[in-house]
Amino acid sequence: MRRVIAVVILALFAVSAFAESPQFNAGVARLTVPDETSPIDTVVFYPTNAPEVAWQAGPFIVNASRNAAPVADQRFPVVLLSHGRRGGPLSHRDLAVALARAGFIVVAPTHVGDASGFPLAKTQAQVLIDRPRQAEEALDAVLSSPGFSPTVDASRIGMIGYSAGGYTALILAGAKPDFAHASAVCAHRDDPGSCPRGNAPGSASDATSVSPELVAWRPPVDSRLKALVLMDPLAVMFDSSSFSSIHVPALLYRPQSDAYLNATQNVLAVASGLPVTPKLNVVPGSHFVFIDPCPAQIAATETLICQDGAGVDRTSIHRQIETQVIAFLRANL
Repeated sequence: MRRVIAVVILALFAVSAFAESPQFNAGVARLTVPDETSPIDTVVFYPTNAPEVAWQAGPFIVNASRNAAPVADQRFPVVLLSHGRRGGPLSHRDLAVALARAGFIVVAPTHVGDASGFPLAKTQAQVLIDRPRQAEEALDAVLSSPGFSPTVDASRIGMIGYSAGGYTALILAGAKPDFAHASAVCAHRDDPGSCPRGNAPGSASDATSVSPELVAWRPPVDSRLKALVLMDPLAVMFDSSSFSSIHVPALLYRPQSDAYLNATQNVLAVASGLPVTPKLNVVPGSHFVFIDPCPAQIAATETLICQDGAGVDRTSIHRQIETQVIAFLRANL
């Protein structure tokens, strides 16, 4: 009997290990997507059978082969990935590579006006309006691209958003922002991530000013989204009724420390407001732990973003997140 149990355990372990092993290699390509303000540099990660050849993109190593042929005669679910404030499409490159190896096509647009290496938008109101449109245009461009349209399954689309990318995902999923609510909240808080003091153009506090553009704005909604992954989302501009139209499953992450982005007004408000109760995971570290580990040349200067507290292993945390996100998206797309 013990022998039988041992054999079963070994078999289950083998199945689990096989399920977590890469199904494909990762390819990567860039698309330039037209936009009314500025072209959107969009990075697409996708499954390929070509050997992986790592390459250097500025300070980053990307473990995916450039312009490799996508896997033919098979369609894959699509994941739209929205980076955080002043980040970029390579801020979550390791997660995108893991998803491509697991059989997903990842669309990662640059949010022009709110991205590293690009001029900042004049106001945060412009950022809040531009972000969802940019994400939508990048997704549509990939779905209609001759190179990718034969391999995408447009009936299985999910979205991942980190920080301001979480705001972007919530808007496209149907959340209704209330910028007067944000203004009221920030009148009594000094939250560096969503309510910093000062009114510098492009700062998060500028988001609390209810500008005429925001009053007139009608946020886009993408009914194609079937699942959301939100990593410490910026959500101070949503109230308790904002999420009533969102009925897709969600996986939420929050860091143990909310010193940068207050959890009560952001991720916990989302967790309690979504009609479909989400899974909420807490990970060690701060708001920036969800960004890929920094190369040494960046870590030396960007200490707030790159350096974690004692005992926080960002690399290990990311491997766990990759496994959880892949499992969640496989179950819901």
